Amino acid sequence: MAVAKATAYVPDISKGEYRMIHRKRLLVLAAATAIVAAACGSSSSSDSAPTTAGGSATTAAGTATTAGGAAGDSLVNGKIKCEQQFKGKKVEIFSPVRDSETDKAATRLKDTFAPLVKCTGVEIVFTGTDQFETEIKVKMAGGNPPDVIDFPQPGGLNDLIAKKQVKPFPDDLAAMVKDENLAGWPELATKDGKTYGVPARANIKSLVWYSPAAFKAKGYEIPKTLEDLTKLSDKIAADGGTPWCVGIESGVATGWVITDWFEDFMLRINGPEVYDQWVAHKIPFNDPKVKAVADAVGAIVKNPKYIGSENAVKAIASTKFQDGGFPILENKCFMHRQASFYSTIWPKGTTIGADKAVNYFYLPVKAGDKKYMLGGGDLIAAGTDKPETFAVLMYTGSLQYQTDLVKNGDTSLSTRKDFDTTVFADPVTKGFADLLKTSDVFRFDGADMMPGSIGSGKFWTEATAWILGGSTDDFLNNVEDAWKKLPPA
Repeated sequence: MAVAKATAYVPDISKGEYRMIHRKRLLVLAAATAIVAAACGSSSSSDSAPTTAGGSATTAAGTATTAGGAAGDSLVNGKIKCEQQFKGKKVEIFSPVRDSETDKAATRLKDTFAPLVKCTGVEIVFTGTDQFETEIKVKMAGGNPPDVIDFPQPGGLNDLIAKKQVKPFPDDLAAMVKDENLAGWPELATKDGKTYGVPARANIKSLVWYSPAAFKAKGYEIPKTLEDLTKLSDKIAADGGTPWCVGIESGVATGWVITDWFEDFMLRINGPEVYDQWVAHKIPFNDPKVKAVADAVGAIVKNPKYIGSENAVKAIASTKFQDGGFPILENKCFMHRQASFYSTIWPKGTTIGADKAVNYFYLPVKAGDKKYMLGGGDLIAAGTDKPETFAVLMYTGSLQYQTDLVKNGDTSLSTRKDFDTTVFADPVTKGFADLLKTSDVFRFDGADMMPGSIGSGKFWTEATAWILGGSTDDFLNNVEDAWKKLPPA
């Protein structure tokens, strides 16, 4: 099966502008390049065999066995020697990733460094926090940088690059990032020819979760177009059900869920060219095209008939995003828009697949439009320039680490060109990859591409205020005013 040609949009921050990069593979589709032809079924719904959420999603889950680590050996094709050269030294990884009751994500990330620890003697100290966006700014401004920083937003990393608060990579690490990852990702953290970020843990976002049993009982069908989605929502409401459930509370990051809604609907209403202009602020944030998106999103998330009541709409702001879709399991709502990583958040034992507890379908586009896919991922940066820091970064970006991470139960997609998708024993994750593979156009999370004070700042806070009852005009005008106050790039 041929891989669909896609267009990815990434910032050329060395010029303070944005540019188009064309390529034959989707931006985060390293995890789909080897999907067998048999995996190519319906592109609008997952009909794979069931799996379970909460840590038992892959049959390969468990401790990965990896060669290397003994004295005289090496890792990453000989680039990291196994000589206990970092024994007695610590490397702190500062991240927004934390463990939860249903997913030990932070523990998994740390434990997958075991071969590097055995090889070099380095001690990994993993610090996860729900105050990441605030705390990292304080740490960097105060001259107390973590060694390794896990950025879920390129915009936040680029802010620190501009302030020269993160370290450029040495030549060997920079070459690995540029040569071994799909085009578009290295450029997300490149300035003046220097590389500042290792791509890691990609995901797709244009998904809607639902209960196959609930749909079947009511005779509801998976919508094929955006128009069909509206008709379905109206039908559910008319039948006395609650079409949608949403949660956006996420500590200091509260509001990011709504920005994802905006990005998905910006693509579906205005197309990728306007999306690119919006992300780069080449159209104002209060442009009529942006208002049309706010109206479309608001017609769902601020609609009492769709959410259940006026109070239910306001409760969105205080409902943890992890819990946002759980009412589906209790037949209290029918649909929940959330990214692929949500497969690991469902309560332990929740089966995923056709005719199981939950399943997902592609968030459709307007009739006749190209198939748009929204996604995101993390970039890992250096707060210090110690040799052990760069060794950890190199290992993080290696095929060995990213393969072992999946074997240890992670469901993230890899951006590496050489990633072997047969490692995904979980058919649900392969389904995510197939959706990417059959997409026509991919766009990186727009808020994550904006300056940090906008994309992970004013956009989040104003979106939250909007959910709580604020007007659309105030929302858009306030974000636009914040853009205007930024210094020239």
